[in-house]
Amino acid sequence: MSAGAIFLTAGDGVPGINESQFLLTPERQMRLAVLGQAGFGIGVGAVLAMMQGRAVAISWLLGVFVAVVPNAFLAARLLGSRADARAMLRAAWIGEIGKFALTILLFGVIFASLRPFSALAVFGGFISAQMVAIGVLALGGLVGNEQVVTKN
Repeated sequence: MSAGAIFLTAGDGVPGINESQFLLTPERQMRLAVLGQAGFGIGVGAVLAMMQGRAVAISWLLGVFVAVVPNAFLAARLLGSRADARAMLRAAWIGEIGKFALTILLFGVIFASLRPFSALAVFGGFISAQMVAIGVLALGGLVGNEQVVTKN
């Protein structure tokens, strides 16, 4: 950011700035969180494949997968419900219950069927992917509904 950057919000009455121009809308923020999780997981998985071997890399990627799939399910539920407050609340409840059930199911499938695997890498991938999502959502809350405009 340059020294001449100012932060404006939609309520400032500046012509030409509206809600669609904001840096991180809730929809963009959710998509960025899910895509950030996947991208981070694939990047670290590639490094692990070169340094630690195939079993550790696959375990890492499956841990990331366990985080990304339920979060994508929750995001789809929340973004798909726009009718009214009651429908959004119902979508959030179903999304959270589904997210929890998917997480348990995916961990169960991994631990029951994958051999050889690294439990540390599975949980490391899962926790790291969750931290990426938390970071994206926290940073999105900091910028909120601000637009960066630079002085010419």
